[in-house]
Amino acid sequence: MKYRTILLIAILMVLLSACSSSASEPAEIIQNKDSCDNCNMGIAELESAAQLILKSGEPVLFDDIGCMTQYIQTENPEYDAAFVHDYLSSDWVSLEASTFIQNGNIESPMSYGIAAFESLEKAKEYQKKHGGTAYSKEELLKADITHFKGDGMNHSH
Repeated sequence: MKYRTILLIAILMVLLSACSSSASEPAEIIQNKDSCDNCNMGIAELESAAQLILKSGEPVLFDDIGCMTQYIQTENPEYDAAFVHDYLSSDWVSLEASTFIQNGNIESPMSYGIAAFESLEKAKEYQKKHGGTAYSKEELLKADITHFKGDGMNHSH
């Protein structure tokens, strides 16, 4: 009986660690196959993609940081993790730790013109050279995202 209890605890620990580690890693996005959960456009530019990992473990994928921002603002989902691509390295970085620059000259699939940077310093360097407005995650999520859109493809949710 004691052996079964120890085995059961060990199995539960493995399962729990597997669940928690999956939320800390971005899901794979298949270019030109997966679609944005906000605007339904195909995700063609992986370096512009963003994603949420919901509390259920389900990934919610976006083709543009602006689409993810709009989705969070309108749907208020409960999520464990959120990821964006660093504008300079194209590596996945945490939404929580990122600083954002919005500038009409930044090209993005849905023309929101938002770039994520892994640090405030890198965002400020970019801003000094190219202009734009800097936002923390909290500021971005409070912004009127509809005013960011350029003349690209318009979509409604």
